Amino acid sequence: MKNATNIENTIIVAFLLLEYNIKVDERERMWSKVLIKNLKIDIIIVIKKKEVILLITENNNLEFKRELTDSIVKEIIAFCNTTGGTIILGYNDNGKVVGLKNAKEDLDRLSSKINDSIEPSVNFLVSSRIEREDNKEIIVVEVLKGTNKPYYIKSKGMTIDGVFVRLGATVQRATRETIKEMIVESSGISFEKNISINQDLTFTYANKIFKKKNIAFGDIEKKNLGLINADNKYTNLALLISDQCPYSIKVARYKDNTKTEFLDSKEFSEQSILSQYENAYEYLMMNNRMSSKIDGMERIDEYEYPKNSLRELLCNTITHRDYEINGSNLIHIFNDKIEFLSLGGLVSGLTIEDIKLGSSSSRNPNLVNIFHRLNFVEAYGTGIPRMYEEYKASITSPEIKVAPNSFLVILPKLNLKNEYTLIIEYLKQNNQGTRENFETILKLGKSATINILNEMLEKEIIEKIGFSKNIVYKLK
Repeated sequence: MKNATNIENTIIVAFLLLEYNIKVDERERMWSKVLIKNLKIDIIIVIKKKEVILLITENNNLEFKRELTDSIVKEIIAFCNTTGGTIILGYNDNGKVVGLKNAKEDLDRLSSKINDSIEPSVNFLVSSRIEREDNKEIIVVEVLKGTNKPYYIKSKGMTIDGVFVRLGATVQRATRETIKEMIVESSGISFEKNISINQDLTFTYANKIFKKKNIAFGDIEKKNLGLINADNKYTNLALLISDQCPYSIKVARYKDNTKTEFLDSKEFSEQSILSQYENAYEYLMMNNRMSSKIDGMERIDEYEYPKNSLRELLCNTITHRDYEINGSNLIHIFNDKIEFLSLGGLVSGLTIEDIKLGSSSSRNPNLVNIFHRLNFVEAYGTGIPRMYEEYKASITSPEIKVAPNSFLVILPKLNLKNEYTLIIEYLKQNNQGTRENFETILKLGKSATINILNEMLEKEIIEKIGFSKNIVYKLK
């Protein structure tokens, strides 16, 4: 058996057919079929000449089975819960057609298994038929992606033992978080909009903050913001904003760069998410050392961590987390970095690169809107790009790591090259400068200065204007 991993293999096969003048007529052609699923193309071509050459492209949309077994229920459920796909019964592990002893009986048994074992009903998602290949009967089962997820084994219920998904070419149990996401996706009701279990809510801190910002916060505003639904019930968004918010932020400070010894720890809980934000930010700034230097008549204060980056990351930790997952958001303060760990992975459809470029999509858009109205965040989607902007002149740079149920941002201490700092300060005061100016302030030769300027150009800290002897540099 040869495995064709992409469509180029098909072109090679076509070339070989022409090169060796192999004729493929209806009698010799065992199978030639193109399956197009979600822009992924699986091509199966079987050519018979002395021996069978089978080329198969397998991915998460295609499954071959020798015979009908109980496991097909899990496979159908997995396809319904992901992207859909095709199951072919009557092939062995070597890719050879072995056929089915009694395809008609197997087709009836398959129909019974689907009806008796799967909920919700998938009858309208699954079609199956008998086909003949090499004078042998096989069954082709086409499965569409479902819209009423999660689909599950009736006897197991909507649990990790009953819900399955397709990952690559394997069937796996769905995690609890994945099951929750399926329920939300199918219902169309997000966490924010669901009715709060606790309807005995107070808003003492929220009233204080809204009043301080000169923003009305009566019942009409609560409805407009999404805190009260059409039935005059408090939503989960109201629960987050209320004094009874059950979620928390835990902050720990360590002696060194490991988690072996605590210096201090705080948990901000049993208070409005707005209060948690302000108290956690205050604690972070208490542990953000500041140094000052005098430049002429001006005093310049520099923090170990950019204030805006701390604020934005704290906001992101709160507003973009998955509140369907039990647990606290975590912030770890080490000697040389701060880690922000938020529950919930990337929002569906986004990549890390999207986020770095400023793409904005949130699980909790109404919570983001409230933070924006209160000026806790400046603008949608600008936090991460501005964070990287603040580290342009630093030797260190922030790092983002994503797992299925967590989102981690590592913010290192600013570590500016002294030469960068001198050039930046000069340009802030003088608007522009020449290479000769920088040679003087850096006390370096021409080549060393050019190397530093090229580094800063590559990092897009500065820009070069003009040509030859008329070149000047400005902050970008």
